[in-house]
Amino acid sequence: MKLANLCLVATALAACHCAHESRVTSVRRDVHEPGPEVPPPAGAISVKAFGAKGDGATDDRAAFQAALDAAASGNAELYVPPGTYVIDAQPRALFGLAIRGTVHLRGAGQDRTVLQQAAGAHPSARLINVSGDRVVIEDLTLDGNRAAQQPGEQRHGLFITDTGELEVRRVTARNFTGDGFYLYHNASGSRFTQVVATGNGRNGLTLGGMVNHTEILDSKFVGNTAQQVDSEPGGNNVVSNTTITGSLLDNAGASKDYVLTCSGTGGAKGHDWTVTHNTINGPIFIVWADHVTIADNTGTNVAPKSFITINRSSSDITIRHNKLVQAQRDAAFQAGVYVVGTKGSSPERILITDNDIETTFERGYGVRATGATSIEITDNRLRGAGRPAAGFAGIYLRATLLDRDFRSAVMRGNTIRNFGALGVSVVGNGAARLLSVDVSNNTFEDDSAVPSMTTAISLDDGSGAAQKVQVDGNTFKRGVRDRVINYPAHAIREGRGDADDRDGPAPAPEVRDHRDPR
Repeated sequence: MKLANLCLVATALAACHCAHESRVTSVRRDVHEPGPEVPPPAGAISVKAFGAKGDGATDDRAAFQAALDAAASGNAELYVPPGTYVIDAQPRALFGLAIRGTVHLRGAGQDRTVLQQAAGAHPSARLINVSGDRVVIEDLTLDGNRAAQQPGEQRHGLFITDTGELEVRRVTARNFTGDGFYLYHNASGSRFTQVVATGNGRNGLTLGGMVNHTEILDSKFVGNTAQQVDSEPGGNNVVSNTTITGSLLDNAGASKDYVLTCSGTGGAKGHDWTVTHNTINGPIFIVWADHVTIADNTGTNVAPKSFITINRSSSDITIRHNKLVQAQRDAAFQAGVYVVGTKGSSPERILITDNDIETTFERGYGVRATGATSIEITDNRLRGAGRPAAGFAGIYLRATLLDRDFRSAVMRGNTIRNFGALGVSVVGNGAARLLSVDVSNNTFEDDSAVPSMTTAISLDDGSGAAQKVQVDGNTFKRGVRDRVINYPAHAIREGRGDADDRDGPAPAPEVRDHRDPR
């Protein structure tokens, strides 16, 4: 360490020797509510000992950087008292402050300690660039000063690369023209706890490049212009082992895009996402990803997309015990859960179980699967809008791909109510095949004032897609007139065809036209 820095560290340590040892760590109740003031910890050095003013006008970059460098070389904690510290970009660099090495940076509380990006910052300038291991940043706000900047999607708050075991606690990132938080190459073992990202011009938090083992706990990503939490690995990079728990993801009228993307690429699939016990108000997109669990979440989607979309060659996806309201009315053909493949790439081993899914638009579905490989839809409660819409169903299956078969679709133990026309609909596309369909032990009912879901199960649209069909043990209640129609003439039939259903004998199968509503 340089002698000057040693002297500054010693002076600051002496000045803070009698500081309080305790600090307040209560959870933020609202995105815009000021956090409690956190007193300086014993043994910390202060940025003010290096000349930082925190007056909202002085450029504190040089003083702040000197304090960070001293803290890193002296293994000391750096305290930032209440105030607004204006940070301009370093000369010939695309960042204002750089954390190099192990640093513990602590403010006096969210919205009490504010680091503000100077007006007119370079379009790619990041407020803080982090490239050290075991860095801790807590109890402060990063403000991008968006109203005083030109547009620029790469002007981020906290940019993190080549790090291990990063801890970000009780930090707000707001008003950046780009992202609030950005994890980039070789960021491993990062944990975000009680952070807030709001009002940013692109994403709240981005996982880009090679990012592994990220935890997001009890945090809020609200009102960012693009995605709230986004993964964009690019090339052959992989985003993996990501956990989001106890958090709020909400477009809040600022975006009609996805609130969450769990992504890979065609060359390198992402894997091992766990998203549980969150409030999610907006759509989720899963693409080129394996081993993803979306469970025990609640939320409402008003964006013109399906609530959860599972796309391309994603596999081993579990959607379990969520309570989802698909409330958008701008786009037809959307669903609570939409599973969709394309030529050469189709989702497989998809489990959708024990969810409550409500669709408020009659021209929508509870679950829609087109071009998948294998899917199980079990023990869900699916409710439609209770208004008529020809061809729309609680569960809609379509064999679409000519280069690969839709091998298996299992629908068991679901309760399906009040959709536009049908409970379950099976359709095809030319010579595309659905090898096995099992529709068993489900309950069908339309309890709306004027029932529209008058047909429970339609097994063919004339394309003959289904090759083997099992229909057994279903229950038909109020509003259902036609129980099972359109058995494919060539299909192998298994089960009892619901002749023993609880509401009397089933009528003979009849052929009616329930083609793809597209």
